[in-house]
Amino acid sequence: MNAPPREIELKFALPPEKAPELLLELASLAQAEPRYLTSTYFDTDRRSLKRAGLALRVRRENGGYVQTLKGEGSGLLARTEWESRLQKPELAPELLAGTPAAPLLRKGAELAPQFTIEAKRRSAEVAEGASRVELSLDQGEAKAGDRRAVFAELELELKDGPVDGLLSLARRIAQSGDLTLSFTSKAERGFSLASASRPRAVKFDAPALRADMSAGEAFRTIARACLRQIVGNAEQMRSRMSPELIHQLRVGIRRLRSIITTFKDIVTVARTPALKGELEWLSGELDAARNLDVLLSHSPKAKLAPKLGPGPRQGVGLQLRAARRIAYARAVSAVENERFRQLLVNMLIWIEAGPWAESPHRQAERDQPVKKFARDALEKRHRKVIKESKRFATLDAPARHRLRIDAKKLRYAAEAFAGLFDRPKRVKRFMSRLKAVQDCLGDLNDLVVGDALAKEVAAGVTLPRADPATAQIPAAGAQTTRLAELADSSQTALDDFAEAKPFW
Repeated sequence: MNAPPREIELKFALPPEKAPELLLELASLAQAEPRYLTSTYFDTDRRSLKRAGLALRVRRENGGYVQTLKGEGSGLLARTEWESRLQKPELAPELLAGTPAAPLLRKGAELAPQFTIEAKRRSAEVAEGASRVELSLDQGEAKAGDRRAVFAELELELKDGPVDGLLSLARRIAQSGDLTLSFTSKAERGFSLASASRPRAVKFDAPALRADMSAGEAFRTIARACLRQIVGNAEQMRSRMSPELIHQLRVGIRRLRSIITTFKDIVTVARTPALKGELEWLSGELDAARNLDVLLSHSPKAKLAPKLGPGPRQGVGLQLRAARRIAYARAVSAVENERFRQLLVNMLIWIEAGPWAESPHRQAERDQPVKKFARDALEKRHRKVIKESKRFATLDAPARHRLRIDAKKLRYAAEAFAGLFDRPKRVKRFMSRLKAVQDCLGDLNDLVVGDALAKEVAAGVTLPRADPATAQIPAAGAQTTRLAELADSSQTALDDFAEAKPFW
């Protein structure tokens, strides 16, 4: 079977009200005649296509009709697609034969309209070096029943030539206005509207690594998945806020930083420290919000009683919530500013075509089989955790925190590489025990961080209008018992983990 056609494109989201300003900066688009597109998306009652990562639509354009099936593709830039011209605006399921949709429809599952996307599109083709790239600005509205959602997005599709031209143009255009890298497809936008529920926070979706991949290819594949998690949660934060969005955005950042460290012998070049520094900046902008979320995850009075000791505590819960509102505003400001937008574009370009990918000094490491690389990396991280766990009882708080970080890095690497090894039961047992270690050590860290944070708020350090009566609360000794309990639980989890056989 011939390989399916692929489209290579990048997408930027922008506030709909900013579209006129963008047209002023992109003369080629401003001069283009607008086209009006109406697309109806189809799926089964159980949304079998969506669950399989497929999107099926019939689009009306310039008096004609096109049926298109799109797949997720293997990365952020490329997606598979199958197009067929239609004589009338009716779905033609028989044209899906030989596509990934065919097996899902063999049992008589009926396709029905799910939602409609109406858009005004301006397109222009531009040259960038040896590449030809089509720019398309879509201003439109998704419709599902009586629900509506407006949007605007700029797409860059490579029509001919090397992908470097597409990336170079993306970097330059990203400075033209309020453009933020986006991986939300129109299908995802429509299904979210049709479900009449808030989209969920984006979790890491471990990509399928092939045994014949090189270590360099594997890094690019895993890093793309990390970036998708970061972009997806940040995009939602600009319209709503929740503890889970903050948490998953931070997880995506930490995971990407950890993966870069895991592959440091392959990707470390002059540009790498600067990018990692930007990720660290972004994580720092979210820390206060996450710490306050954890502290407020239970009843404030019950949570703060052992932290603050005897004395008046009335109003501390209100102060913590006020502090969280300020921390949330800081987090939203971070994902809305130009520094963040440039970080996303620079990170994507570095992943796809950074100097690490061509460095002759890194070629041997870059070209080694990914399975060998994975074994070596997992073994190194595993040994470090086991070594530190054996002397856990003697570790001070900073050393226990470092052990927690090492366990987290091992988990990120294990989740990324697990699919390379055909040992599902051993993977499940290993990951379950590693998660228990991470949870126990995390509870220890939360207790220490929460203790310091609660006292700061109560003393008026975090908020200028703290209740003066609470500012003189002495440090409590009641934490000792809880710390001892968590230390015992952590030691038990570490002992259990030490008995889990590696799966690599």
